[in-house]
Amino acid sequence: MQAPSLGGVQVPRGNGSTTIRLRQGSSLNDFADKIDANPASLVTVLFHLGEMATATQSLDEDTFGTLATELGYVIEMVSAEEEDRELLGAFDIDLDAELEAEGDDELEARPPVVTVMGHVDHGKTKLLDAIRSTDVVAGEAGGITQHIGAYQVTKVHEGNERAITFIDTPGHEAFTAMRARGAQVTDIAILVVAADDGVMPQTIEALNHAQAANVPIVVAVNKVDKEGANPDKIRQQLTEYNLVAEEYGGDTMFVNVSAKQNMGIDELLEAVLLTADAALDLRANPDKGARGVAIEANLDKGRGAVATVLVQSGTLRVGDAIVAGTAYGRVRAMFDEHGETLTEAGPSRPVQVLGLASVPSAGDTLLVAPEERTARQIAEKREAAERAALLAKRRKRVSLEDFTQALAQGKVETLNLVLKGDVSGAVEALEDALLKIDVGEEVDLRVIHRGVGAITQNDVNLATVDSAIIIGFNVKYAERVEALADREGVDVRFYSVIYQAIDDVEAALKGMLKPEYEEAQLGSAEIREVFRSSKFGNIAGSIVRSGEIRRNTKARVLRGGKVIGDNLTIETLKRFKDDATEVREGYECGIGLGSFNDLQTEDIIETWEMREKPRA
Repeated sequence: MQAPSLGGVQVPRGNGSTTIRLRQGSSLNDFADKIDANPASLVTVLFHLGEMATATQSLDEDTFGTLATELGYVIEMVSAEEEDRELLGAFDIDLDAELEAEGDDELEARPPVVTVMGHVDHGKTKLLDAIRSTDVVAGEAGGITQHIGAYQVTKVHEGNERAITFIDTPGHEAFTAMRARGAQVTDIAILVVAADDGVMPQTIEALNHAQAANVPIVVAVNKVDKEGANPDKIRQQLTEYNLVAEEYGGDTMFVNVSAKQNMGIDELLEAVLLTADAALDLRANPDKGARGVAIEANLDKGRGAVATVLVQSGTLRVGDAIVAGTAYGRVRAMFDEHGETLTEAGPSRPVQVLGLASVPSAGDTLLVAPEERTARQIAEKREAAERAALLAKRRKRVSLEDFTQALAQGKVETLNLVLKGDVSGAVEALEDALLKIDVGEEVDLRVIHRGVGAITQNDVNLATVDSAIIIGFNVKYAERVEALADREGVDVRFYSVIYQAIDDVEAALKGMLKPEYEEAQLGSAEIREVFRSSKFGNIAGSIVRSGEIRRNTKARVLRGGKVIGDNLTIETLKRFKDDATEVREGYECGIGLGSFNDLQTEDIIETWEMREKPRA
């Protein structure tokens, strides 16, 4: 039914309960298609409602809600998960139906996936070194783990050789996003606490991630060989967080270990396997197309996109067509943690996969598609939807009133950033940490592009157009790009430790803030006598009570604690008959306040100046 809307525009109206399903990041064109309307009409209606948008611009849910209410529709925004499920359904891939169809006969036991969590510098990487007898710490900047790695080790348990998969998540607080993702793919969490240090903020944070993911926890009390180590204190501290040791009547296994002395490692692996057997039913179907998660991904100069993938169910084989997030390709080769070639990988197996056309994000779901063409179509549709959703998220809603005010007041200062890193997880973590920097509403931080690999010509061109700063995390310039950056005057900064980048960006944001001024009192004087002068008006014969009185500074007059004259200026200042530039505490002087003559004895003259306030 056509009905006139705002401004006389003809738009089909709903009956108030007609539901329109839209994906995140839809535009007015998408809405117009659903209700069979002219997009230009919707632009006009939106304008009359105080919103400005083009027909192709991605809009947020609130804007669509305003428009839909006006036209008699109900908007239902489809979540990213639902949208992805619908997308896969269009290609006859139904993940839910697959899971329901799996019976006991098809399921086989799989190794537990263990995440090692805890506070920075409590010895997580040293513990993993002891478990897999490799040295990772030496290769980490500042001794901080900055990537996720996955490894599989074997342990003889009750006469059987059992495999355990370990995921090493970074401990620095900036990697909260990656650590949370680690907890989502894991079966058991090992919480590492240093016996000489105790429970720290990140210990609690890691614990919260594990408990939120409903994951059983084994506590490794590390550094028990050090002087001042108190393992019992750790057990007591953790009871406050619902982790009660078995020896105290609880159900959490605590194991004393020393990664440095290689002490208690076997007991820790035993505890993991016992916890897995007691609390979890770890089974998966290996006889189907693989489903998994990309734990880490990076761009290798010689090999292209390399993804560390944890297979969760099914079996991944060389030659399979795969899609992970917006990346697709065919498995060209697979390697285990020792660099050995594999032809297939079953459930709970971490492998490095070669053959993706682009770099997936850490945490993207990997699945095997029937053929490479299908994988490409899924990836392209996901990328288009992701781009639209990102544009909608970035768009600030600007009403006509806001727009006028912004023009009147001068635009908000914005710091644009281009982030490039060696691996996608680190780039995400860096972006997450940077966007949490809060310096008020005056300054805005915007990440206009993020990516994996060296800083390219495209990055510099983008930074030139948008006046952005490029941050390189563990990466350098590509060939001939440095000269271009110098020529264009683009600021490029390189970091290998994440918190240095955060500190520098925070300092830059504070530098963009307009200075704030505060009033600083200079001195005060009490009027003892008022002299009449035909040339200078009334002169206050005063004694300086505090600080100093200076000529040409701002002043105010107080009588009985109330201000009777404000924003005045000390125009004349005399000591006896001589002019003075300043008079200090305890001395007498004559003060002239220009045309302000309402002066009485016992009035107080205060002087002050505006000083720039240092930013916190």
